[in-house]
Amino acid sequence: MLASKLPFKEFTALLNPHSRRIVAGIALSAIGRGMTLSLLMVYLHDMRGFTITFGGALMGWGALFGIICTAPLGSLVDHIGPKIVMVIGLVISGISAISFSFVTTHTHAFIAMTLFAFGGQCVWPAQTVILTRVTPEVDRPKIFGFNFMLMNLGLGVGGFLSSILIRESSIFSYQIMYWLDGTTYLVFLFFVWGLNTPHAGKYIAKAHEPTNGSYLELFRIRELSIVTVAGVILLTFGYGPLQSGLPIYATQYLDLAPNWLGIIFGVNTFAIVIFQPLVLNIIAKYSKYTALISVAIIWALSWLAVGVSPYLSMFMAGVALCISQLIFAFGEMVHAPTSPALMQELTPEHIRGRASALGSLQWGISGIAGPAIAGLMIGAHLEQLWVLLMAFGVLLPIPFFAYLKQIKK
Repeated sequence: MLASKLPFKEFTALLNPHSRRIVAGIALSAIGRGMTLSLLMVYLHDMRGFTITFGGALMGWGALFGIICTAPLGSLVDHIGPKIVMVIGLVISGISAISFSFVTTHTHAFIAMTLFAFGGQCVWPAQTVILTRVTPEVDRPKIFGFNFMLMNLGLGVGGFLSSILIRESSIFSYQIMYWLDGTTYLVFLFFVWGLNTPHAGKYIAKAHEPTNGSYLELFRIRELSIVTVAGVILLTFGYGPLQSGLPIYATQYLDLAPNWLGIIFGVNTFAIVIFQPLVLNIIAKYSKYTALISVAIIWALSWLAVGVSPYLSMFMAGVALCISQLIFAFGEMVHAPTSPALMQELTPEHIRGRASALGSLQWGISGIAGPAIAGLMIGAHLEQLWVLLMAFGVLLPIPFFAYLKQIKK
């Protein structure tokens, strides 16, 4: 009865026993990540006595190490199959999440973050390959979109649970949070261990197909290379500065209370959970390149809403940022199902793991470049120029997508 009333009923109908395991595991692990991700800096500083500088450097190292691991782990998925890589990644992610609760020295924190970054880079491309293989091509955008929606729901639930669990000056409350985070990965491991399908193993090449692949072969696919470059630009100016620059802009430049951040990002999460099914139905009528062009335009409008906020009263400035994140959410709801589906569509089966790693690399590069630009410009008191740069920069990939759309006609 409840399932029939859910707004995403038509998308759950597309799930099979294999994709259901992966999607459920992703949603569950997102709850754990939602509990801990935004509070890591607070935990390290307030509970463990580390400086904010060290916390920032540690998170930067995690992002950098993830980029370093991306290429070899993508190759590993193709060589031994996504299931084995995913099992390894989930074990390491679970152990590293739990280990954060026992961090007492800089060395311990460094090891925990290194393992966590490695585990995450094992899981991401592997789960993408499995979802791709067990889902018909026509249904992949909906599956990726549905997965994105559930992941955001999990992050929102996790953030809510952390607000209930955390007690000021109670290190034990933080430890419980990290233990629960680690447990979600281990439950996800149970889901993946039970996968019984050849799609989770190493791909067996057919008679007319090559048995081995390489990244060079991947980069020779012209459309895929262009999509990758355009994707890095789009995410660097659109998504990359969101979690780092916008909170600083809101609290230090606009002088909004920190409580506003929960409302602002809550609007984003709520919109994704409610409207993702509607957006999936709309973008199904258009080409993937048209959809990605619309992402750039939507995100540019979102940044312009941020730029208007300093000229309003403090309360209305907060409302403007909420509106910006509502607009931004619609871009996310278009990007999340479209980009991975397009990259997989352009990729031969025997190098699908490498293509998934290439998609992950876009997020890794933008996750470093976006915050770096935000930090430099906001630190130099160029806040409004930073917003204009984001609004302009996010439009730069449009010619790439338009060109690909034209040659595909």
